[in-house]
This record gives sequence, C-alpha cells and structure tokens, in this order.
Amino acid sequence: MLTRRVIHRSFRGLVSVPKPRTPEEMAQDKEEAAKLAMQSIKDIGSMFSNSEGKGDDTEPIDSRPIFKEPSRFATLSLLHQGQVLNELQQMYDKDWHKLTLEAKQLGYYIGFGNWGSRDKFDNWNKQEPPYDLPYPTPSKLQTNDPKPQTLVHPIDPPVNLALHPIRVDQFNPKRLDGVTKFFIYLTLVVAAIALYRDKFIGEAGRPLEIVIVDPYEEERKAEQARERIEEDLKARLELEKSKSRKWYYLWIK
Repeated sequence: MLTRRVIHRSFRGLVSVPKPRTPEEMAQDKEEAAKLAMQSIKDIGSMFSNSEGKGDDTEPIDSRPIFKEPSRFATLSLLHQGQVLNELQQMYDKDWHKLTLEAKQLGYYIGFGNWGSRDKFDNWNKQEPPYDLPYPTPSKLQTNDPKPQTLVHPIDPPVNLALHPIRVDQFNPKRLDGVTKFFIYLTLVVAAIALYRDKFIGEAGRPLEIVIVDPYEEERKAEQARERIEEDLKARLELEKSKSRKWYYLWIK
C-alpha cells in the first residue's frame, strides 16, 4: 500500500494537470468565436455585394432600434440579421437573469414572430395556439402516471403540415419565381436531350474533338527525343569500346 502511494505521488508530480477554466474565460472564448464568425459573414457578404468599396450593405448597423422594435428584424438583410443574432447570442451566453426585456422580446419574435416562413402567423403575440398546432386544445391526457411500458400512439389522423391551409402556399411549386422556373425547365430540356442522344445516337454522333497542335511544343519534343537517342548511342559506343579492350591494357596502365 505504501508503494502505491509513493508511485501515485511521483506520477502526480510528473503529469501536468490542466487548470480548470473560469466561466469568465469561457465566455470570453465564446465572444471571440462569435466575432470571428461575424467577420466571416461580412467577408462573404462583401464578395456578393455589387457596390464598390465598403457600402452600407456590408457595414455593421446600430442594432438598438431593432431591440426596441423587433418587427424591424424581418426587413434586415441576411448579413445584418446575422449581426443582430450574434449580439443577442452574446447576451444569452451570459447570466439569463440579467437579460433585458427588449432582448427577451426580440428573441421571442425571432423564434415565433410573423416573418419568413411564419409570415402569416399574425397571432404570435396573442394568448392563442399557433395556427398549425397538430393537436386540439385542450389536449386529453392518456394517463397522469406514465410508466416505462406506457405506449405513445401517433396522432390520428396523421398531420401533414404541407397540406395545412396556413402553410400550403409555402409548399406550392407554382409560386416559384420566373428565373427559378426558367433554370428548372432548362435543366429538364438539357437532361432530355442528353438522354435522347445516349439512347438513339450514341458515340457516333458525338461532337468532333478539336485538337490544337502547338508547333513549338512539337519541335521541343523532337529535340528532346534526338538528345535521348544521341545519349543512348554514345553510352552504347562507350560500352562496346570498353568490351573490345584486351586483358593486357590493365597491365599497361
């Protein structure tokens, strides 16, 4: 037992135990990572910006009006929405009890407000269930004391959100814009032509390959081939010359 203690103490002295990180250090690391992510988003946004130099579309905005009126979040560009989300996430990573009422309201609007895919959910700020809630309210509980062997049955009839009246427009392919439809139809036409060619024409009807010949490159290749032939001939002559020497040449040297 004493030997085990000695060995354990000696290993404790040799192995370096990492110092536990404090919550402040972890929060600082998250903040730095969020800044790097925001800078990456800004760089990507600047690549697709049509304006010359640094325009307003890629510059950070004052987010205080967004916190005061959350509905403005829906009108922001993707880059500025990422900026606001980054600032809000930094607040959420800290003490939840220190969150302001504006930050809580903005987070609620981003999650449940009538913008984006939830544009028609205009009752988000009312004490009402969402329009596409897949079960009736109030719900009927099967049991107040569930056990491990209690069965959970699927909703009957099954719910398909794509067929719900509030979401049917989102899954309607006829609502595609003209540019998207054009590229979809163009892709279908090209695919149909390719299938027809592969099935009925084959390799015989493939386009002729145009080969561009560089005369200077051909001349360099011919020169290199001549040099290799001359080197091989010289090496062969040296070998034959060495074999033709008599045995007494060694004594003469």
